[in-house]
Amino acid sequence: MNLIDSVLHDVDTAKTVVERQLDVPFSTPYGGLILLIAVSVAIALVGPVRIRLLVKLSAFLSGARRDSGTATYAKAVGAVAVTTVLTAVAAQIVLLTTGAILPLLPEVAAIASTITMGIGVIGFGLGIGRALRSPEDKAMRPVQMPPGLGRVIGLYPFAAGIALALNAFIDQTSRILHATSVSTLLAQMVVVTGEAVLIGRFLVLAGRARERQTENAIGGESNMAIPAVFGMTAAAWLALTVGCAAFIFGSRRFALLLLQEMLWAALLLTTAWLLTRFLDALVIRLLDTNRRAGRFATAVVGVGQARVAQIALLGSVLLTIVVWLIAVGMIAVPLHGQGGAVTEKVRPGPLLQSLQSLNISPRSVITALAMLFAGIWLTRVLRRWMENRFLPSTALDVGARSSILTALTYVGVIIAMLSATNTLGVQLEKITLIASALSVGIGFGLQSIIQNFVSGVILLIERPVKLGDWVAVSGTEGTIRKIKVRATELATVDGGISIVPNSALISSTVTNRADTLMTERLELSLSVTGCDTVRAAHDALADLVNRCNAVRAQPAPRIYLRTLGETEWTFDLCVYSEEGVSRAQSHSELLFWLSEQASKYPLRVQSA
Repeated sequence: MNLIDSVLHDVDTAKTVVERQLDVPFSTPYGGLILLIAVSVAIALVGPVRIRLLVKLSAFLSGARRDSGTATYAKAVGAVAVTTVLTAVAAQIVLLTTGAILPLLPEVAAIASTITMGIGVIGFGLGIGRALRSPEDKAMRPVQMPPGLGRVIGLYPFAAGIALALNAFIDQTSRILHATSVSTLLAQMVVVTGEAVLIGRFLVLAGRARERQTENAIGGESNMAIPAVFGMTAAAWLALTVGCAAFIFGSRRFALLLLQEMLWAALLLTTAWLLTRFLDALVIRLLDTNRRAGRFATAVVGVGQARVAQIALLGSVLLTIVVWLIAVGMIAVPLHGQGGAVTEKVRPGPLLQSLQSLNISPRSVITALAMLFAGIWLTRVLRRWMENRFLPSTALDVGARSSILTALTYVGVIIAMLSATNTLGVQLEKITLIASALSVGIGFGLQSIIQNFVSGVILLIERPVKLGDWVAVSGTEGTIRKIKVRATELATVDGGISIVPNSALISSTVTNRADTLMTERLELSLSVTGCDTVRAAHDALADLVNRCNAVRAQPAPRIYLRTLGETEWTFDLCVYSEEGVSRAQSHSELLFWLSEQASKYPLRVQSA
C-alpha cells in the first residue's frame, strides 16, 4: 500500500468513527444548547476572565513593588498558575459536559481525554510565556531579555505546549484507529519536524541575541546580563542533532522521546526556577526583622537577628531543594515505561504508578542512608591510606598525587550515591535519562556550578596546571594551593588566598610561570639620570644591584630599558630576595642601598 492509499485508508477510518459518533443522539432535549453554553464558558475562562485576573494581579503587585522584591516573581508564578488552572478547568468543563449529555464511543472518549490533557499542557506553556513576557509591565519581567527576544519569548513556551499536545493526539489517534505504518510514520515526521524547527529557531534567536549583547558589552553600551540558559545552546544543538539523526536512522521512539523531553524539561525547569526565586524572596521578606514575623522572633522569642537571617536562608534552601526534586521527578516521569507521549505519562494515574515503582519505606530509606554514609566513609579511609602510605612511596609528583586522590573521591562518592538510589528502586538507566533531561534546562540555576565542576575534572586529567605552579589568571597571581570541585585556591604574594573558579583556568588565558622562586621575586621601575649615555646608566645600575646583599646573585638580576630620554631613562628591574628574607624587607633594603651608593657613581636613582 503506497503513501496516498495509506493516508486515504486512515482518513476513511477516522471518518467512519466520526459518523458513528454523530449518529448518537443527545441524552437530553437541550443537549446542543448546553454544550454551546459549556463551550462559551470555557472560552470566557481562557479569554477575558484570565486576562482580567492577570491584569488585576499585575496592578496589585505593581503597587507593592517598591516595598517587596517578591512582586516580580509573584506575578510570574501567578501568571503560570492562573493560566494553567483556568485552561485545564475550561477543558474539563467541556469534556464533562459533553460526557453528561452525549454518550461517547470508547474511541472518541479516549481521544477526547487526550485532547483535554493536551489543552492543559498548552495552557501551561501559555502561562510560562505570559510570565516571561509580562505584557502588562515590562519592568516586572523576571528576566530582562536582550533586544529581539523579549518580544517573542512568550511564543516559544506556548508553541512547546502545542507540540507536546499534538504529539499526544497523533500517538493516541494512531493507536486507537490502528493507523497504517506509513501514515504513522508520516505523522511522526510532521511532529519531529515541527519540534525540531521550534527548538532550532529558538536556539538561533537566542544565539543572535547573545551575540548582539556581547557586542554591546564590548562596546560599553550595555551591562544587561544574558540569561544562563543561553550558555547551553551548544548542548541543546547536540541533543537536537542526535534526535533528528535517530529518527532518520530508524529510532523513531527514541527521537520522539528526546525531543519531547527537551520541550517538557524546558517548561518544567523554567517554572521551577520562577518558583524557587519567588519562595526565596518570600521567605527572606517574611523573616525580615523589620516585619511582624521577624520582630516577633527577635523581641518575643528572643532569637538574634543574625540567627533569624540564618533561619530564613536555611528555609529558602530547603524549599528550593524540594521544588527542584519535584521538578526532576516530573521530568523523569515520561521516561518510565516503554515510551509514549509526555502528556499521557503526566496524568494522575500513570504518575502515581511511576511513583509507586519506587521502593520507598522506612527500612529502604534507612538502608539507603546507611549505604551512602558507609560508602563515603570507606572512600575517606582509602583516600587517607593512599595519601599517607601508598602515594609517597611512588615517583609521582605532588600534582599527580592530588589528581589521583581527587578522582578517587569523586568515584567513591558517585558509587555510594548510585548504590543508595538503587536501594530505593531508582535504576541506573533512569538516573542516566534524568541527567540527560536535566542537561536541557540546567542553565537556569546550575550552569556555572556544572561548568566549574567539569573544568575541575579537566584540570585534574589534562593537568595544564598543577599544585605549586605560579599562575596568573583573571587578574590574580599566586601559587596553586589546592584544586577543588568548584574552584582553585591560589596563595598570593601578600599572604592571602584567592578563590578562582575552575572555568576561568579553562576558558580564559592563563600564564603558568613554572618558577619556584616566584614568591621571592621583586619587580620595580627606576628612573636614572646623571650619566652621559643610556648604556652607561644601565651598566652603573647593574653594578649597584649586583653588589646589594639583599638580593640573590642567582638567578641574576635582570634590567630592561622601558623609556628613552635625552638625560633621563626608566629601567624595569627584576630581582629575587635572599632566602629567609621577606619581599618587603628586600625591597626596602634594596632602595636604601641604591640611595646610599648612588653618590659613588655619576648617577641619580629615583622610583619611577
